[in-house]
Amino acid sequence: MKNDFVVPILVLTLICLVVTGALALMNSVTYPVIELAAAERALSAMAEKIPEATGFEPIENVVLPRAIRAAYRTKNDVGYIFIVSVNGFSGEIRVMCAIGPDGRILSNSTLQHTETRGIGTVIDDANFTDQFNGKDSRLDGIQAVSGATISTVAYINAMREAFAILETIRGLQ
Repeated sequence: MKNDFVVPILVLTLICLVVTGALALMNSVTYPVIELAAAERALSAMAEKIPEATGFEPIENVVLPRAIRAAYRTKNDVGYIFIVSVNGFSGEIRVMCAIGPDGRILSNSTLQHTETRGIGTVIDDANFTDQFNGKDSRLDGIQAVSGATISTVAYINAMREAFAILETIRGLQ
């Protein structure tokens, strides 16, 4: 009677250990490949934002605020790239913002979000994001979208975060 309970438990435990080991092995094999692909996608996205850049280097001489996930400067001094994360209505909104040496937004895009489909997803729409291009830190004329106010205000705040860290970086130079 005791074996009726012990043997299945031992078998299931052994199966769990084997599967866990296989998953750990698979992760250790695929993780570097996934990270390399992600880095290549990020570099491609940055090059798309500032096509005249000869390359990008991370900005490491400044403590980045919590909202700034990454900061890069171009190797030929034609701009900066900021990856900014802010909270929207349904969760994190991650934005890429390119700012030129003149302090104006060159380009921007939403990298990822979990906003409500059809409402908050307006932050993916070029009609919304293109209004930032050419704007300076004042962001004059930028309008939040009625019905998606939280999402669009979060996006506007992401742009403000990018300008704030840019001012910090410029102050250190």
